[in-house]
Amino acid sequence: MKKILLLPLLLLSLIGCNQNKSAIDFAAMSREIKGCYTYFQHSTNYEEGSSGYGLTLDRWTNKSMSSIAATGFLLASYPVFVEEGLMEKSETEQIVDKTFDTILRIQADEETSYAGCLSHFVNKMTGKRYDSNSEISTIDTAILVSGAIVASEYFPSTKEKANTIWSNVDYNQFITKQNGKSYISMGIKDLEHPAQLGAWDYYAEQLMIYILGAGNPNPEHRISNLFYKNFTKATGAYAGISHIYSWFGSLFTYQYSQAFFNFRNYYDDKGRNYFDNSVAASKTAYQYCVDNKGSYKTFSENSWGLTACDTPLGYSGLLGTPPRGYSDSSRQYLMIQGTVAPTAALGSMPFTPEESSRALKYFQSLEKLNDEDFGLRDAFNLDFNGSEWYCGDYIGIDKGIEVLQLYNFMNNDFVCNLSMKNPYVIEGFTNNGFKEVVPQH
Repeated sequence: MKKILLLPLLLLSLIGCNQNKSAIDFAAMSREIKGCYTYFQHSTNYEEGSSGYGLTLDRWTNKSMSSIAATGFLLASYPVFVEEGLMEKSETEQIVDKTFDTILRIQADEETSYAGCLSHFVNKMTGKRYDSNSEISTIDTAILVSGAIVASEYFPSTKEKANTIWSNVDYNQFITKQNGKSYISMGIKDLEHPAQLGAWDYYAEQLMIYILGAGNPNPEHRISNLFYKNFTKATGAYAGISHIYSWFGSLFTYQYSQAFFNFRNYYDDKGRNYFDNSVAASKTAYQYCVDNKGSYKTFSENSWGLTACDTPLGYSGLLGTPPRGYSDSSRQYLMIQGTVAPTAALGSMPFTPEESSRALKYFQSLEKLNDEDFGLRDAFNLDFNGSEWYCGDYIGIDKGIEVLQLYNFMNNDFVCNLSMKNPYVIEGFTNNGFKEVVPQH
């Protein structure tokens, strides 16, 4: 029975391996990667002796607030910057090593961390919890640790520190129950009274949590595969394309875990392949924008991708496409629904290379969407209250996912293959019931 389930997925993977890259504009990708590099160089704390050395901004317009997730994306981006000739390897290795020292200090700070998990936002210069509203976040810590793993496999002298950072994280301290089932929680807010926040009970970007938890180098901190098995994996379809969908249908939920870890040839015990699932989700997102280009001026064959991003009404995590669990017909939602974030299409480059490459070239043709130094701005909307709107800001996690996914496509899964060299990562896959099935070419 399992062979029947795997056959069409294997065929999809074979098709993906044989993608024609001749029509893809690699120069445009390198140009955006360079813009992301310049952004990170200007938004990261490289002050020697600083308690926050290596931390990078959450967004450009807040010069003091660092995001641990953005820092994780930056760590995984350093190998790309070296490969692209933008940084020198030995100097970058020292930067990574000192950044790991910062993370280890923050993990040891009981005011900013809990069971090895860190505050979502920290002060860029001190590494202290940004404010009491910043939760201790399981997913943002997972992104940070995933970035550390990628970086350490490229810069081998840092591996011991990276594994220590990983070992310190104990997801067993973040278990919550709903309707008789156990889940990993999204974190805690009050360190003195650590009640668990919402549960990772639905498919989203959290696949990396199960890999990190089940493969933790510290056996005492490993989690059961029960948490992977328990979350809802709802399947739906749009335009005849079926896949497991996330609650909001935002494209980043199909991209983040796969930017760091290579799911391409891994199948769980039910025959699910999350790389193929992300291909389907990305094609769905593309088709939705094509189908609705008559309703929204921003949408077209070359302008697509809905994900969490800045909008004319502020940051929103509601943007996404069907199939999805969430539904909103409010006037406010409809006002932002035509907003496109370039990071959405670019983050899907390994899944929809032709559609994403065309989108990149179009985005780069829009003068108001581009900065001479930092590359693409966060989002735009060509018909907000009858006027064009272009975001004036840059968000670290959005620039980060662009770097990783553009380079994963450009160089045969370069970034996500780095982490697969770590034996504990492979144990994380295996302990969750994943098996590798290598396609025969």
